[in-house]
Amino acid sequence: MQRPGTRLIARLTAFSIARPFLTLTGAAALAAVAIWLASGLEIRSSFQELLPSDLPSVRLIQEMVKRVGGDGTVFVNIEALDGPQGLPACEALAPKLAEEFLSMGPDQIRAVDWNVKGIEGWYLEHWPLLVPIEDLRRSRDAIRAEIRRRIIEANPLAVPLDDEEAPPSKPAGGDPATDWLDPKKPLPREQIRQRFARYVDGFYVHPDRRSLTIVVRPTGTSLGVAEARGLLNRMQKVVGRHAAEIQGGHLRVGFAGSFPLFVAEYEAIINDVKNTALLVTSLVLLSILAFFRDLRSTFALGLAVLTAVAVTFGLTRLIIGYLNTQTAFLGAIVLGNGINYGLIYLARVKQLRRRGVELLPACVEGAQSTAEATLLASAATSVSFGTLIIAANRGFRHFGIIGGMGMLLCWMGTFLLVPAFLAVYEKARGAPKIVPGAAEEDRALVPFLRRLFARPGLIAGFFALATAVALVAFFRDLPDAMERNLENLSNDPPKGQQTLLRDQDRAGTSLGTSTASVLALLDSWPEADKFCDGIRRRAQQPEYSKLIESCNSLSMVVPRPDQQPQKLEAIREIAVELGGRVLSRLPADLRARVDEVRGELTAQRPVKLEEAPASLLDKFRERDGSIGKLAQVVARPDAKLELAPNLEAFVRGVRNVPVDGKRVDATGENVIFADLLTDIDKEGPRTTLLSFAGVFLLVIVFFRHVRTSVEVLGSLTVGVALMSGVAALLHLKINFFNFIVYPITFGIAVDYGANVAARVRERGRVLEALAEVGPAVALCSWTSIIGYGSLLISANRALRSFGEYAMIGEVTTILTALVLLPALLIIAERQRGLAAAEAAGAERQPGG
Repeated sequence: MQRPGTRLIARLTAFSIARPFLTLTGAAALAAVAIWLASGLEIRSSFQELLPSDLPSVRLIQEMVKRVGGDGTVFVNIEALDGPQGLPACEALAPKLAEEFLSMGPDQIRAVDWNVKGIEGWYLEHWPLLVPIEDLRRSRDAIRAEIRRRIIEANPLAVPLDDEEAPPSKPAGGDPATDWLDPKKPLPREQIRQRFARYVDGFYVHPDRRSLTIVVRPTGTSLGVAEARGLLNRMQKVVGRHAAEIQGGHLRVGFAGSFPLFVAEYEAIINDVKNTALLVTSLVLLSILAFFRDLRSTFALGLAVLTAVAVTFGLTRLIIGYLNTQTAFLGAIVLGNGINYGLIYLARVKQLRRRGVELLPACVEGAQSTAEATLLASAATSVSFGTLIIAANRGFRHFGIIGGMGMLLCWMGTFLLVPAFLAVYEKARGAPKIVPGAAEEDRALVPFLRRLFARPGLIAGFFALATAVALVAFFRDLPDAMERNLENLSNDPPKGQQTLLRDQDRAGTSLGTSTASVLALLDSWPEADKFCDGIRRRAQQPEYSKLIESCNSLSMVVPRPDQQPQKLEAIREIAVELGGRVLSRLPADLRARVDEVRGELTAQRPVKLEEAPASLLDKFRERDGSIGKLAQVVARPDAKLELAPNLEAFVRGVRNVPVDGKRVDATGENVIFADLLTDIDKEGPRTTLLSFAGVFLLVIVFFRHVRTSVEVLGSLTVGVALMSGVAALLHLKINFFNFIVYPITFGIAVDYGANVAARVRERGRVLEALAEVGPAVALCSWTSIIGYGSLLISANRALRSFGEYAMIGEVTTILTALVLLPALLIIAERQRGLAAAEAAGAERQPGG
């Protein structure tokens, strides 16, 4: 008796064959709309797109973009093609370009850094005002004691100038507050000049003196490719207006920084997606052609599944609206795996057609015999993808939505469109030829399989031993299983972008400072200062001292108005301590130094924001014009934040900073990356367990037989265990991309065992059923391997590791489905036969 599900499939098949043109016209219209929708999908490569939108770090970075406009940069390199002698021409062009970049307006350009002469002059003139008030007061007391000590050292007959106790002895290692009193050490202004000495004429010049760099900070964010590309085009037009000067001076102007790199990486991803789609489609179709050895099967199945893939991404545009770096390559994966259902179906249809069965009954019987098993496989795959949907991680969730939707659509497309395509092809080219002895040919593998499975117990024992070895390797490697070097998860340098990469390297060398930083968003200028005070205290702790370089607020440029009177008072007190009576008692070499510093101190006066260099102020200015409510934490150049432990420690150091009774977090790309690592630690195991539980329940419900279900699930589990062991032996690390392999492998790989077990249940004989369905199941795995293998050409290293992990899983699970599972089924078959023989013998014995 047919089940309701198979009756429905039979009616759909009959309708598809009876009205093929109507069916295919509707499918073509749907596909056309889907392709139009899918063509508007953009790829968002920012890591924040993978995290939950309600995560604090994601909310903060969204607020940062709203308040500040992002932290992206464009480095403009002006290079002298004639060598160092052309540097003056570079210096002449730089201020013109900088001025014109700024003239693009504050809605496009937030700040331009091109020369530090003004910054150096500002610090030379106002350095005493920029010393923290606590340090000024400490300096006053320390200078008083230090000068008395030096007077006594220079004149042993001298006595203290007041009634205070004798000055303490010089502290070991000196005191930075009074170091300038030592003739061997530079004065404050000399220290400032030393810090700026590397800048030639104030420009950011490369050490080989062949180029200089302008730093442009756009108002927008580099997270949108259209905006980033548009800005770069407008900046290129600015450069183009100086073409005569550039050519006449034998100069070259190149762009680097986060905006150009983002555009180049985006274009590389687009090229990878196109190349993988073309490669996978070609290899899959060639594999189908080689397997079926006829164009009609290739034509029918290829077009049916490609239609389903198109509809999948059309719906993605409506449901999600964009792709991320994890889902951009799902087209290849959906095609490679979604075609599996049609392979099983067509293999059965082809067997029947070669025996002379007409198209309609062959398609109906093929659908009825394969629909349930393939529906189980499709449902299991969709459940595995579906478990990702409930994850908070948006990368997981979107992967699950698109993948699960794609699998079901491929299944539906197989049973609705393949019969229609076959009907059209048959009307045009006629029915396939009947092959004499086709039934015997289908069983040609049986003798080989009898030899292979002569000792099924030995096969089961071998897999048991291999599984034990794999589990030992996996658990031995488990403490180090997670990828901790984040460079192994990054993108390769954009292909064909050697000039961009060279400009990026030269700009980094010219700037000579750490560019790794995070930003804290505060409510006021005093809060920003308190945040930095907290960071400086943390930076003194051993955990953070090698990671945090500095914390910068507006007070490092201009003192707060409410602090200036206190600072000026402390500065005057220091100047008084260095008065004439003290100077007359100092040694001659020290007297000149003290007199010079005293003059710098007495010259201090109140300053206003407008007096400071704009390039310093713009770093703390927001899009609405407000200033001072930002604090920037800079990592040390040798912090090695690409190592996960260092990154996580750095992020801990910039989070939960106490400010006026509340806790403040800094934000930025490094914080997002650290949260991504934390998220995978939480979400990965949960989604894996839920996926296995869902597949487990589906198999139980489908087979309604405990032993068969256990055998199918057992072979799947062994396959996954072998995958884990092989990956450990090959030192493949788990990361936030390839962790998805575990849940989706449960859903995809159960397909193989389910089809074998279902065909055995239908035919009653293990080897005959395996000979019939085994080659098609093997082809299913091969097309999946093609889909995963396409990821190996991706520019993203994490995505390549996904492909490597998944390919290993395909090999191990197909081996367990086609070797271990039949062995277990043969053992069960023999045990049933033995039990039946014993029962028959027991029945005959009383009668004898």
